[in-house]
Amino acid sequence: MKKWLLALCIAASIPVGMAVEPAVGKHATVQEAKSEAPSFPHLLDALISQSIKQDPELLSILGLSGDGVGDLSHLMTDVSLARRAQLRTELQQALDAVNSHDRQALKGQERWSHDLATWFYRTQLDLIAFDWAPAWLQVGGSVYAVDQLFSIPVAIPQFMQNYHAIATEGDAQNYIARLAGIGRKLDQVTANFDLQSEQGVIPPKIALEGAANQIRALLAPEPGSSIFIQTLQRKLENVTELDTERRQALLSKAQIAVKEHTNPAYARLLKRLDQTLEKNPPNRGVWALPEGKAFFDAALRWNTSTNLDADIIHQIGIDEVARVEQRMDELLRAQGLNEGTVGERMTTLATDPRFAYEDSAAGRKEVIADIEAALARLEPHIPQYFNRVPAQSLQVLPVPVHAQATSPGGYYFPPAMDGSRPGTFFINLGDLASNNRWSLPTLAYHEGSPGHHFQISLAQTLDDLPLVRRSLNPSPFTEGWALYAEQLVAEMGLYKDNPLGDLGRLQAEMFRSVRLVVDTGLHRKRWTPEQAEAYMLEKTGMNPRDARAEIYRYLVQPGQASSYKIGHLKMLSLREGAKLRLGERFDIRAFHDVVLGNGALPLLVLEQVVDEWIASVESACTPGTSNGYSMRKAINRLMAAHSSGWTVLRFGPVALSPRPKVKGIDVGFIEQILQPKNDRKL
Repeated sequence: MKKWLLALCIAASIPVGMAVEPAVGKHATVQEAKSEAPSFPHLLDALISQSIKQDPELLSILGLSGDGVGDLSHLMTDVSLARRAQLRTELQQALDAVNSHDRQALKGQERWSHDLATWFYRTQLDLIAFDWAPAWLQVGGSVYAVDQLFSIPVAIPQFMQNYHAIATEGDAQNYIARLAGIGRKLDQVTANFDLQSEQGVIPPKIALEGAANQIRALLAPEPGSSIFIQTLQRKLENVTELDTERRQALLSKAQIAVKEHTNPAYARLLKRLDQTLEKNPPNRGVWALPEGKAFFDAALRWNTSTNLDADIIHQIGIDEVARVEQRMDELLRAQGLNEGTVGERMTTLATDPRFAYEDSAAGRKEVIADIEAALARLEPHIPQYFNRVPAQSLQVLPVPVHAQATSPGGYYFPPAMDGSRPGTFFINLGDLASNNRWSLPTLAYHEGSPGHHFQISLAQTLDDLPLVRRSLNPSPFTEGWALYAEQLVAEMGLYKDNPLGDLGRLQAEMFRSVRLVVDTGLHRKRWTPEQAEAYMLEKTGMNPRDARAEIYRYLVQPGQASSYKIGHLKMLSLREGAKLRLGERFDIRAFHDVVLGNGALPLLVLEQVVDEWIASVESACTPGTSNGYSMRKAINRLMAAHSSGWTVLRFGPVALSPRPKVKGIDVGFIEQILQPKNDRKL
């Protein structure tokens, strides 16, 4: 997949999903939380504690221990059909518990916590309400029981490799217990697959083929050479308390578990997939599913944290494609590339051997070295833009070889909350043709610093916030920030002497703009995958193989591709709005403190947070004026912005009183994202 793509990691839950830390001590039920909680933050912690108690894999992913939950690392998370009904009940109980607290009576951060929790439980309830919904939240899994990217069967090996820590013999015994648990869990997945099939919900053919091929690869070696055994063997090398004989005994026990439990369950699932593939299912968006329109609407509410309709998002994408295309054309002409469409000229540039990496071990090592060099070039600029930086380190590692064929070009894994694991930027070195020297820096800044690593790692350290605020990472905020970070690096001047690097950044922005068009095209406007692929190739100049992989991803993850650009536009809107209102009092470092210092929030909530911060600055700096600043100056700034081709697009009210109008625009309730040369109303 294309290198700009952020992976959602093993269960599609860590970078952009619900990664939450359990509360210490007693695990209250929802009813106990409502009756015993002395405060709203306590309620949220109790609800999260209840959730984590039933998700052993999430506990391992977070790297938490000694937290009162107990050691659950011998278990796999339950995804049975019975669990689905329980999950619906628990979500509704949690929402009721949150709403039992009067939002108007809450103060400070508790208001934002209430808004976030209400949005989270409501959107997840909406997604799991469909009769064919699987037995897991969309925040932590796939729409379909099986797909080629993020579904449980293809994610399990990476989970065991990256998240089951082994420091003692007991940890190794738990690993072996999980091998047996994998067998049970895969049978639960098959039951979900059958439930969906009975209701006409069949994964696209490409998803079934991709998953089936990965399962065949897992089953090809003898149990003793299984990836699960190789992983255990590697981990045991670091357990110094074990002698050679004891290590071999553990490996032999694990081989039996793979032979008797893990592999047979994979084989049963593979047989079921092959039976379905014989019927030649089509490759279609979710519009073809029962209640597909309603499901996509719900998916967009979760993935954009707005109420923007699919048709509106589609048009925003078209407009953004046109704007970015114009700027790319200017840069290409400056490089002497004048002939052909922007996409064709980008293809020419991408295939220029001057910018290619050698397809060898040395070339792969050079890719990692160049990423580390790009991150190093950023370091001197950080103090001018950020007051706070992550204490956690960032490492750059290659995607495991076995996962290269189906993994994105790059993705970020967050650090463990207990400090045992640094943040990690995984770069896919399987196809070096998808990497070139002028586009690689953008990927580094998106996945690493100041992108995902800054946002996710800093959020983990916000100890004064409830646990859910420190660890929930909604895609529109997380991906929106990472795309904003790409642009911020250009504003820092890092591409001043590297116009091709800036062109790489713009190509990445074009890619995210195209996503708005093809995501809504596939799932609302009934585009075929071929139609979506042709559009992507025309506008981006991507490698056809990469474009095809992207389209296949969007088919099985409806709505998520729209999160990047919608979040990016919102970040820019909030920043430019703050500049207009604060003028010379605007401090980019303080703005970033506000955006990153409150955890990842839904965009509608983030806007309220930023508006309140602006008002506080105005009040502190200009006492005695309405809302703390000069209305005349604010209107002058708005008029200057409007006359230069900008309009202010907001998802909510601006706290101005009285409510003036500028060129017919109601400043008190402007409803458009800050966007150049575009006066569309949303």
